[in-house]
Amino acid sequence: MTASTSPDVVASSSATARQGLAVLRARHSRVPILIGRRLIQVPLVLLAVSILVFWLIEVVPGDPGRNALGQYATSEQVQAWNVSHGLTGSVFERYLSWLFGFITGDWGTSIIYGAPVRELILGRLGNSLLLGAVAFVILLPLAFTLGAVQARREGSRTDRTLTIGLMSLASVPEFVVGVFLLIVFSLSLRWFPIQSSIRLDGSPGEVLLALALPAITLALGYVSVLARMTRTGVLDTTRSQYYRTAVIKGLHGPQLAVGHVARNALIPTVSLLGIYLGSLLGGSAIVETLFGYPGLGALLVTATVKKDIFLLEAGVMVVGVIALLALLITDIAFVLIDPRVRLEEVD
Repeated sequence: MTASTSPDVVASSSATARQGLAVLRARHSRVPILIGRRLIQVPLVLLAVSILVFWLIEVVPGDPGRNALGQYATSEQVQAWNVSHGLTGSVFERYLSWLFGFITGDWGTSIIYGAPVRELILGRLGNSLLLGAVAFVILLPLAFTLGAVQARREGSRTDRTLTIGLMSLASVPEFVVGVFLLIVFSLSLRWFPIQSSIRLDGSPGEVLLALALPAITLALGYVSVLARMTRTGVLDTTRSQYYRTAVIKGLHGPQLAVGHVARNALIPTVSLLGIYLGSLLGGSAIVETLFGYPGLGALLVTATVKKDIFLLEAGVMVVGVIALLALLITDIAFVLIDPRVRLEEVD
């Protein structure tokens, strides 16, 4: 009996293995298609964003020429300044002029800084990317660990305590958390500088000290929701038939935790991570302003207050590009992580 069925078992196993490899290759082959579709969609979305941004900035009260020249400039001087900077004519003409300049790399000159907008934004963007990357590195292990601990100790005192703590943290605004960290760790303990101004040519220790408090503040602002999502994902996975089948087959330890639980538990959090990644890398205006960090968010706050339209328009567009790229990375992660995802479902 055994001898007659063994070849069938071997053939069935080989067929299953071949089918699994075929599915894996097909899933990975969708990634270039997905990237191609998104590369077509991204310019259309950015066009809509550019129209909205330009219109919103246009309706903000204030005259850019008056802001640039000061209150003592004559009306003729203000009008001449507006003409020289392409701020006259119809709204449609001004929009086309600005959009063409942005596409070609001519982002104009900052009204308040008197420097090329492109240099200002790209310089500050590098600082925001660095801060966002550090915050993301802090956020991921912290949120995943807390969520996994809660799922492991479901219904226990630890689970309830962490739930109350995370919900309380989620209800506290970022600037309150930042002020608390400044009072405790900068003013009282003097472990970190009060102003997080950085010099990239400084020592790594100085850069990390300057980044620590704003990065922790950013990470704590997102950790609550991400930890709860991780908890839900782990619980759903461990209660599934898929997980029970893996246990029955004898899988245990890291192979079960990483290959089965972690991978499936991450699926609900991927879309959330994409949104958080775009927000972190785009710069947080509140945190950067509070800590005096020279990032893109703080720069856009100044541009908004002074109505530096060239700086504000280009800065918002750059943030939009970053957000769209983060969503593209999220879509690719969906295709690679979740075998149930089809390309049509990602759209």
